[in-house]
Amino acid sequence: MKKNKNNKSSKKVLKIVVPIVLVVMVVGVIVVKNVASAGEAMAQAMAVETMTVEKGDVTQTVETSGTVVSGQQKIFFSPVNATVETADLQVGDLVKAGDKLIAFNLEDLEEQNQKAELTVQANSLGYQDTVNKSVEAAKKQEEAKNEAAALQQQVDAKKQEVANLTSAIAGDAQAQAAALQETNNSINAQIAVLQQQQSEAAATLEQSKSAYEAAQTAQQNAQVNFDAATAGGNASDIASTSEALKAANAALNTAKNDYDTQKSQVDSINVQIASLQAAMSSGSGEIGNTDLQQRLATAQSELADLQAQLETKKAIAEGDTAALSKEAKAQMQTNNNLAELEQKSLAELIEEGKKGISAEFNGVISDSQVVEGAMVSQGMQLFTLQSIDDVNVDVTLSKNVYEKVKEGQKATITFAGQTYEGTVTRISRIATSGMSGSNQAATSTTITATVHIDNPDDNIFLGVEAKVSIQAAEAKNVVILPTEAVNIGKDGSFCWVCEDGVLVKRSIETGVTSDDCIEITKGLKAGEEIIADPGNHEEGDAIVVGNVNTAAE
Repeated sequence: MKKNKNNKSSKKVLKIVVPIVLVVMVVGVIVVKNVASAGEAMAQAMAVETMTVEKGDVTQTVETSGTVVSGQQKIFFSPVNATVETADLQVGDLVKAGDKLIAFNLEDLEEQNQKAELTVQANSLGYQDTVNKSVEAAKKQEEAKNEAAALQQQVDAKKQEVANLTSAIAGDAQAQAAALQETNNSINAQIAVLQQQQSEAAATLEQSKSAYEAAQTAQQNAQVNFDAATAGGNASDIASTSEALKAANAALNTAKNDYDTQKSQVDSINVQIASLQAAMSSGSGEIGNTDLQQRLATAQSELADLQAQLETKKAIAEGDTAALSKEAKAQMQTNNNLAELEQKSLAELIEEGKKGISAEFNGVISDSQVVEGAMVSQGMQLFTLQSIDDVNVDVTLSKNVYEKVKEGQKATITFAGQTYEGTVTRISRIATSGMSGSNQAATSTTITATVHIDNPDDNIFLGVEAKVSIQAAEAKNVVILPTEAVNIGKDGSFCWVCEDGVLVKRSIETGVTSDDCIEITKGLKAGEEIIADPGNHEEGDAIVVGNVNTAAE
């Protein structure tokens, strides 16, 4: 059946061909000569050129412009209250790091510093005098406590003596003798205790005396050194020997107070021993009532005197003292510290003022509010320095391209006939809207970005306009096509290919795009052939593949 079908088809073709042959025969020999030329022209009309798809690199750029600005600026303020002696700067000047721009006249400040030094010295002396008086008052109070304790013992002994004498007078001689003996025994016991205390106190007193004598020698040496330094006039030596003298005076005062306290204690013990010894009775001979009564009267008189002395010492020991409290000492010391800090601060300001103000980095003076001879106060704004080593270009990105720009992308910057390399360092996260061109009703949305100039030089001018080309995206070793070979239709991007001799649309997906070529992410592979220009052909037309080029060319 298949064979018959083929025969039938052959017959039909034959029927069609026969008339054509007859027509050709009628045309004659002239038509025969043109057949070859007509066939060649038809083949040429059907032929199209193809190119081979290859891999390559694509870099997408975003072209914009912006203003050259400094990435670092510093406002300089006056460190002191002084007169400007020199001000070697003007707005627009290019300065180098280390250039001295401002010098100060510090005579008034140095005078203030001298006054502050005298205030510190006066406060220190006043504090030391108050402390010395406080120590003296505390020592007297302590002595009064010790003496009151000794007097209390004497009062107790004298009371016992009065009681014994009263008992002796009322009893017989034996009772009197026994009472006297008991009194003497009590006194002897007290004397023994005091003598032990006296021995210990004497040893301590000797140590205090040695320390006191050593402190006197040290103070005398410190005084000699200070006098010598004062005569020499060297401020540094005066300051160090002054501090040493103050320390020696303080140590001497402490040693003297300790020595006086120990001596007072030894004297007090000796007084107590002598008093107790005087209160003892020999107990020899017969004591009559008259003698006992005289002794009783004497003892009562002595008891009254001792009690009066005791009350006086108690009043001193228990009364308010002129000694400084812990809090009062802390307050005075704090005041002294504040005065010293103020003086040190002035000295530091003088040192700072002597340095003047120098440029901290290479830059341009963008603002100046100081002139020579002017009086400036501490903290007053003097001038502004903008760096030319840290320079940026502030650019504006339209809504059509800002999503392509990312931090870290490289850029090429051109202005003033110079070309620099740059890096995108910042993209604002806030969009701004404004009028679009001359159409006051239309608005445009933009994003600002900062491009850092990586290789600035002395040719930098701040505030000028610069052209910026940002390498927004990059794809390496990917399938690429020339931009003219990629078409855009209602269904997306496509290119032309030849399939079985017929012109066909091939849907593709694109990626990174440059001015010359486009990344093909889907729809084509390296090595395939595409038709860049189908000419007048339409999809479905029969075509003949012509010369073959490469897509990368």
